Amino acid sequence: MKKRIYRATFFLLFFTLAPFAASAWGTLGHRIVGEMSESLLNRKAKKEITKLLGNSSIAMVANWGDEVRSDSLYDYTATWHYTNLESGLMRFAFDTLAVKTDNGQNIYRIIELTNHLKQVPNDTAMLKMLIHLVGDMHCPMHLGRAGDRGGNSIQITWFKSPANLHSLWDSALIDSQKLSYTEYANHLKRVNKLKKIKFNGQTNVILDWAYDAYANAQVVYDSADETGKPYEYLYHYKPLWEECLVKAAERLASLLNYIYQ
Repeated sequence: MKKRIYRATFFLLFFTLAPFAASAWGTLGHRIVGEMSESLLNRKAKKEITKLLGNSSIAMVANWGDEVRSDSLYDYTATWHYTNLESGLMRFAFDTLAVKTDNGQNIYRIIELTNHLKQVPNDTAMLKMLIHLVGDMHCPMHLGRAGDRGGNSIQITWFKSPANLHSLWDSALIDSQKLSYTEYANHLKRVNKLKKIKFNGQTNVILDWAYDAYANAQVVYDSADETGKPYEYLYHYKPLWEECLVKAAERLASLLNYIYQ
């Protein structure tokens, strides 16, 4: 009888908690970026975006781009979340390949959606998608190599458990801090002087940001052998993943201020 009770309790807990575990990056990393970016909006942009999002916020819609993957109407956006690029690209080659759409479209779509929203600012769906995609671009393995599926095929051991390099940077590192997205965003705002960046509408600026994010991906690839010592890894790479979050927020805000100025 006791075994049945324990078994029933286990399955109840499993099916109750599993959905939340599956969406850890969505409920944390993207929302940290959204929360910080909202604090950098100018008055007009904040007013216009508030009208479009209603009772929601940038942080709370930041995962919309992943959530609509369950809706077949948005199947066409599946490749918008990443751009696969080989390592070691010089800037000219990077700029040429980054805007192609045959191996992931993240960078291309950020440029395209920024221009689209400048002309059609009331497209709420694409506003939410842009918010999400800027966050994706700054998660290093979303600009990883096609051959290893952005680090998904690079197996590592993390605290004695099997994992992969992509999932480590998508969720495990941020989750390790045991903070809510508002707590983490507030912490990052306290320890970093967030900058208001003025975006001038030029594509090359977005490519500058993308190349910076691509350089971070190379650092992450080179770090794979270090994951066997997780405490040392956390200590060494915490400044990098926090810098990625801060830059994503600053750059997202600059795009939104440009669109809704």
